[in-house]
Amino acid sequence: MKSKFILAIGLSILSTWLYGNSFRLSGIVLDKNTDEVVEYASLVLLQKDSTFVEGASSDTTGKFIFENIYPGNYILSATFFGYGKTYLDINVLNEDKDLGNLYLKPSETSLDEVTVTASSVIQKADRKIILPTASQIKASNSGVTLLRNLQLSRIIVNPLTNEITVPGGEGVQLRINGVEVTIAEVVSLLPEDILRIEYHDSPGMRYNNAAAVIDYITKQRLSGGSVSANLFNVPYNKMGWGENFASGKVNYKKSEFGANVYWSRREIDWTRENEETFHFPDHTLVRKEEGQPTSFKTDMVNMRLNYNLSETDKYLFNATFRYNLQDTPEEFTNRNSIITSSDGNTPLSVSDLSSWKSKAPSLDLYYQHNLQKNQLLIFNLVGTYIDSKSIRQYQEKQEEILLTDIYSKVTGDKYSLIGEGIYEKGFESSRLSVGIKHNQSYTDNIYSGNVNMDINLKFAETYGYVEYQ
Repeated sequence: MKSKFILAIGLSILSTWLYGNSFRLSGIVLDKNTDEVVEYASLVLLQKDSTFVEGASSDTTGKFIFENIYPGNYILSATFFGYGKTYLDINVLNEDKDLGNLYLKPSETSLDEVTVTASSVIQKADRKIILPTASQIKASNSGVTLLRNLQLSRIIVNPLTNEITVPGGEGVQLRINGVEVTIAEVVSLLPEDILRIEYHDSPGMRYNNAAAVIDYITKQRLSGGSVSANLFNVPYNKMGWGENFASGKVNYKKSEFGANVYWSRREIDWTRENEETFHFPDHTLVRKEEGQPTSFKTDMVNMRLNYNLSETDKYLFNATFRYNLQDTPEEFTNRNSIITSSDGNTPLSVSDLSSWKSKAPSLDLYYQHNLQKNQLLIFNLVGTYIDSKSIRQYQEKQEEILLTDIYSKVTGDKYSLIGEGIYEKGFESSRLSVGIKHNQSYTDNIYSGNVNMDINLKFAETYGYVEYQ
């Protein structure tokens, strides 16, 4: 017992001596060509014989810190995707040391020569930060395919429709540099422009309690531009199918001008077959529905014009004009059928045809200002107009005699304005959000056909919230 007690005292004294003689090592990672900070660079501290000591990452200001480093001689390694690896000798570390600026030089090595096996994940208080690997970026052709390659928990990406959901079918809120966007804008993202993905799996009230939020953080370029297109079409032969994207952007100093177009089309010929069996106390009745050729056709076009003005870690202003068109002259639920009954009654002819069309221009203004001590202010104003029209006609005939004829047409106009202000303060392992939001809308729906009616709806709602995560 006495020897164990002496050993415990000895270990305690040794531990106190070691930590009493440990030091802090810090610095800032910058791009050698532009002097811009490099966020989430990977840093590794090694002994002179290359033995691993500790790892760290630079934050959003490019700063990194190693704590409780014992006296000695070390090698510091720094790297990030798109940059060459940098080594720095640190001799005789015997006090807290600020290395100042540590520069990374953009790599000229092609992706074919880079092999990375797994993406890096940094866990924050309110989100996960995912740093895609070179191989994941190389294997992707859009922001959607990159997300599919990352295989994030709970995130389901439909490869046919590009729909992004969570288990249960609820949609995922999508953002680029904090600004809420549509799936068409994510598809137009070039994978090589994506620095990281911020995944909020429990977003909270700031994001309207969305099931999940995917925020793409992209590089800020000072000049040049890009044009891209992704065209995928099946010629019409019983089925017409197309997913087409085109985008372009130009950068000038702190400004970026962009535009993209997404066109999705479907055209299918199909028939409906159905059989129903009814069991009565004294007999059984079977009704068979034999479908006649019916068409489904829809076109969806999303267009966007965008202007972005930003300075890293200081402010961001984004103005986006969107125009969404959905034209479905022949709904998927349409049918032309002949229903026969086992009781020998005259066959019944059924026709159920619907169409839908909507146009929705909108203007989205977003401003974010970063304050000191991990604070930020966000202001967002969105104005939208929706012009919609739907038609449905249902008919039943027996021996060419019209038994049922229902016709309805709905024409709708909706104007809405949404304004929001948010203050956010980040702590070491938590986050405080305070927000206020106002929603104002006016809707006018005109119903005609078998029933005529005009309905007006005025809606206003203001609410505030405080949330601590």
